Amino acid sequence: MDIKFTEHNGRGRWSVTPGGADEEAEMTFSRNNDQLIMIDHTFVPESARGQGVGEALAERAVADAREKGWKIIPVCTFFKAQAEAHPDWDDVIKG
Repeated sequence: MDIKFTEHNGRGRWSVTPGGADEEAEMTFSRNNDQLIMIDHTFVPESARGQGVGEALAERAVADAREKGWKIIPVCTFFKAQAEAHPDWDDVIKG
């Protein structure tokens, strides 16, 4: 899955257009400071649901956080549920 990352003026997103979908899936965040982001929204088009797209976006966010030294505050209910299901992400999740 070719997930793209963009950030501008303290807001960012990971996005991908899953095969067969007519819309982009995205996970968005706002930046609190250089080391802290809040993931606040996840959207997966109906045509791509149940294919692991949301999980792939969450995994990419965690991988980027590890690589860049960020901590993540999970505000989005989907990402929060993913974080609770993955105790191995605790190193980047801020309670």
